[in-house]
Amino acid sequence: GVVESLSAGLGFSLFKTMDGLYATGNNFYGQLCLTATVGDNVMTPDKIMGIDIDEISTFEAIKTSSFILFKDGSVGSCGRNNFGQLGDGTNVDRVRTEVETLPNDPPIRKLGVGPSSESAFFVNNNGVAYATGLNDRGQLGVGDYVNKNVLTAVDFGGDIEVEQVSASGDHTLSR
Repeated sequence: GVVESLSAGLGFSLFKTMDGLYATGNNFYGQLCLTATVGDNVMTPDKIMGIDIDEISTFEAIKTSSFILFKDGSVGSCGRNNFGQLGDGTNVDRVRTEVETLPNDPPIRKLGVGPSSESAFFVNNNGVAYATGLNDRGQLGVGDYVNKNVLTAVDFGGDIEVEQVSASGDHTLSR
């Protein structure tokens, strides 16, 4: 089918077509969201089963992890989780898990990532940004250098509504 959108991490790629979400490349940590091929390379695009393509809002790959934002505001994540970047409250690599959003918080509407990043950002419907993952240089913007494995509010020091976040390995930009 025709590729509608794509995102690439380190050694792997995700592709959306009208009939599904596909993954190819390195699946060492489960970052392709494919259970059967964990630890292997996937040489041709393989469809990620169990995901309704009509429910996907967007998807993104970071260095060795993947994120899928669904239209209801929930976020699925897969892959490397050594710094807590999957946001599921653990530091265990996963083929599929769900980012633990905050109770009674508005749904997530935007992902903020970068292909070399080991951190991820999530913006809710109120424009509040949350971060998870590697924070060795303060790149999460949460006021410390501690890695986070749960969503933690980014501290802008005032009433700021975030539109977009882009992350790198050691810094982050937002507007």
